[in-house]
Amino acid sequence: MAELFEITQEHVDVIESAIKVARQYETMMGDKQRLGITGEVGDIKACFKYNLKLAKLTESPGYDAVDSEGKKVQIRTRRIVSGTKTIDSKRLSTFSKDKFDYCLLIMLDKEYDIDEVWRTEASALEPIIWQLTKRNPTITAFKRVGELIYEKNASG
Repeated sequence: MAELFEITQEHVDVIESAIKVARQYETMMGDKQRLGITGEVGDIKACFKYNLKLAKLTESPGYDAVDSEGKKVQIRTRRIVSGTKTIDSKRLSTFSKDKFDYCLLIMLDKEYDIDEVWRTEASALEPIIWQLTKRNPTITAFKRVGELIYEKNASG
């Protein structure tokens, strides 16, 4: 198993600093350029929120984190920058052929705050992935087999 990092408030604070710089850059560039930190933000925020240990990238083929039960977790992150959720037709990045137990889809809003979290078991996602040459399903396909486990604006 890969070396694992426990994500603390200090990690979150550093990511929040990076977000501030990224937003300043985006504003300066007329919201036409991005720094490309979405994946890292999603990884850190998901690990902190769900008490996952982040796996060292070079040692963890097929997964990004490990939960308290030792299950391997893929984390995919997308950011909604237009203010609408039309991003659902977009594709996720390619899934490797390495094994994982479940996947979290972290949907961030324009400010890099978690808007939604979806979860699906690998067994439900694999038939979709294996049908695609690039192994990169759409967000809609992911949500079809997933479960919404967090929604920022949900009442109650």
